[in-house]
Amino acid sequence: MYEILALCAEASSVLGPWLSTWETLDHPVADRHLAEAAAHWEYDLLGDQLPWDTWHDADALRTELAGWLVRHAPARLRAQDAPEQLLHRIRLIGLTGPARWEDPHWPGHRY
Repeated sequence: MYEILALCAEASSVLGPWLSTWETLDHPVADRHLAEAAAHWEYDLLGDQLPWDTWHDADALRTELAGWLVRHAPARLRAQDAPEQLLHRIRLIGLTGPARWEDPHWPGHRY
């Protein structure tokens, strides 16, 4: 699913409508895809990078994706029994600077 999201975002040059659609999908399969995507994206997002190559404004897309993930993913990930480590990393994506790096759950990520 995360590859399809990147493809749609690149083809349309917007991310918001695609995230809004995913947000409204109240189904275990959509939540499972979200858990897979979050696990795939978290490393890049913790390094303040967009998890795919883009022709568009990578910083704007990354900010939008990270914000959406921090706001909408945790409850759905908990419902999928996602690992606690992934939940902490999603939370860390919402932090900046020393608040992120000095958090006891910071994975020692280096970029």
